Amino acid sequence: MTEALHDTGHRDAGHSESGRPTSMGYQPGLDGVRAFSVVAVIFYHAGFSWMHGGFFGVEVFFVVSGFLITSLLIEERDRAGGVNLRQFWVRRWRRLLPALFTMMIVVGAWAAVWGSAEQHSQLRHDYPWGLGYLANWGQIFSQESYWGAGSPSLFRHLWSLAVEEQWYVLWPLAFILLARRTRSDRRRALALGLVAMGVMVATAVASAAQWPTRMWHPFRMEMVPVDPTNFLYLSTFSRSSGLLLGAAMAFRWRPWSTVPAARRSPAVGLQAAAFAAVGVLIVAFVIGRVEAPATYRWLLPTVTIASAVLVGVVVHPAAATVRAAFSAAPMVAIGRRSYGLYLWSWPISRICDAYSGSWPRFLLAMAVTAPVSEACYRWVETPIRRGGLSTWWSARRRWSGRIVQASTVAAVVAVAGLLSVFFASAAAVFDPAKDTSGEVAFDGAAATPPVTAVATVVPPVAATTSVAGSSTSAGSEPTADAAATAVAPSTTVAPATTVAPSTTLAALPRRVVIVGDSTAHSLAINLPAGIDGWFEFGDGSLDGCSVYSDGTAVSALGFTRSFDGCSRWEQRWASAATRTGAELALVVIGAWDVFDVELDDQVLAFDSPAGDQRFIDGVQRGIDALTFAGVRVALLEVPCMRPQNVKGAGVPALPERGDDARVAHVNDLLRDLAAANPATTTFVSGPTQYCTDESIASDLGYRWDGVHAYKPGAKLTLEAIAGALLAIPIPVS
Repeated sequence: MTEALHDTGHRDAGHSESGRPTSMGYQPGLDGVRAFSVVAVIFYHAGFSWMHGGFFGVEVFFVVSGFLITSLLIEERDRAGGVNLRQFWVRRWRRLLPALFTMMIVVGAWAAVWGSAEQHSQLRHDYPWGLGYLANWGQIFSQESYWGAGSPSLFRHLWSLAVEEQWYVLWPLAFILLARRTRSDRRRALALGLVAMGVMVATAVASAAQWPTRMWHPFRMEMVPVDPTNFLYLSTFSRSSGLLLGAAMAFRWRPWSTVPAARRSPAVGLQAAAFAAVGVLIVAFVIGRVEAPATYRWLLPTVTIASAVLVGVVVHPAAATVRAAFSAAPMVAIGRRSYGLYLWSWPISRICDAYSGSWPRFLLAMAVTAPVSEACYRWVETPIRRGGLSTWWSARRRWSGRIVQASTVAAVVAVAGLLSVFFASAAAVFDPAKDTSGEVAFDGAAATPPVTAVATVVPPVAATTSVAGSSTSAGSEPTADAAATAVAPSTTVAPATTVAPSTTLAALPRRVVIVGDSTAHSLAINLPAGIDGWFEFGDGSLDGCSVYSDGTAVSALGFTRSFDGCSRWEQRWASAATRTGAELALVVIGAWDVFDVELDDQVLAFDSPAGDQRFIDGVQRGIDALTFAGVRVALLEVPCMRPQNVKGAGVPALPERGDDARVAHVNDLLRDLAAANPATTTFVSGPTQYCTDESIASDLGYRWDGVHAYKPGAKLTLEAIAGALLAIPIPVS
């Protein structure tokens, strides 16, 4: 989100001897364009379903910023023979930093006193990145999806400010190097070069093939994984095309100095181009989705071009109708305050829970945002931007200045102390699925495998073993004798007449990697006490993913979930198995497999042949990848779900999840897949209580949102499946 730049934009245009303006001067229509864009962004942040693409308003601001900043640099160089970098950066920082720091201090103080544990953890991470205008890189390195489940951060919106501030730091340096000459042919070459760079960036974003999956973390001093889709949306490189196109326009599009006054009659072509551009932007605001591949393949470049067209027409002297519309007093007033509105509207909307498409909450948030941002505009932004602070300070008498200085230092120290306590007490990572209420103990007796299962893995000689001597108690680690009896209960196996496959009984603890969606994650992080003697679990889950890398799950409630961020999920499962040294992979899915799916502009209905085949093919890819990694596969039965609306869940209570018939159909498909892969895959039945005992199924103490397990729920599941997991034969390598 660009700043208004009124500190340099309000001067009157100079004129040449021919009477034509030599400088752009203040263009109120650009403030109107800002207003148009910031309103779209605010509606998008409010979560209205008819404004899914309002985030494109940020791209409009990028184009405006590239055009305006470069025009100002060109005019300063033409007027003074060079660019005063120090003054340029002082003006930018004087315009940007005071309002940003004010917002961060106020919101941070509120969060420290009244915020949730999740907000504490988020701000612990976001504060240093935000203060350094590196918020976009902080979000990239966080490995959390910008659009993923869970409550979004109070400072999530700072990424776009970071992109622009980095542009303000780097572009003037590049400008001085590239634009040393003033000849028109030089400007033409520069413009073409910038356009070419913008096209290359847009092409790379559209292909999405060269963006990294690992990057060097500047604070950890090591390579860390990054989400490629996060990188596409947030990085300075991938979002530079709008800034570059705006800069290119500034070199070649100067109609105020090239169009004679006699020819400034109404231009039908210009007006039509502007109306078409506005139409394109409105359509993009409505249909765009931040996680959809179409956004990066063609919508984002289209929005960038439409934004450039609109900016070009708004500053053209002949486009009287368009200029008048975007220069209307309300539009200009909103545009001049767009920076503050952007800064304050999002955290206030989060505080008011006004980000889920609720009109009453949205109106409440705007009723708070308007006076707060106006106060910041009048008493922080404007005075400091105009140099009023230094004037006021120099006018104070000596003793008065010392009192003010001491009071300011004391206030800053007090706030810094409050925020320091906040940072120190916050958890480094907040996970809504993590149960911190207390410990529950695993019952070791549950780790006795079924007799029929063990008979398939005992060596082909007569053997009789009794479990009577086992002294393992609930929550305790097994002894050596208990370990033996746990995998070989009392049974007699007749001598084999054929050579048995090379397999081994479970060596305790059995190494298991849990893969799947967020239900797998909640199971992996809420292990009951005492289970580590029987199992060593690793977490290979991918939140929001099942066995798909494309398409969108569609609920009857209108909620959608795109799988476009789940690329290479099967390789990530296999990598997790290898990384943890697992013998067995427990596949825990189902939360995203009970929906209709929108794929390639078609809807695959649940329980349709096409929908079933898509699921079967996906699970088979996962089985194949895990088998290739050298592990056996266990498909966990999907439990009956009782979804409930819980604050912080990120996903509402979707009726499809509560449909037991849908769950049963998914389980039938999983059983069929296990039967089709008998040498590698086993279907494991889960606890029956989730389908037969409503007091347990609907108890949020077992599953915190009716879907994801807490510790009692994890204990229930793991005790139900422990014996079966230990009985699965593992090939001897």
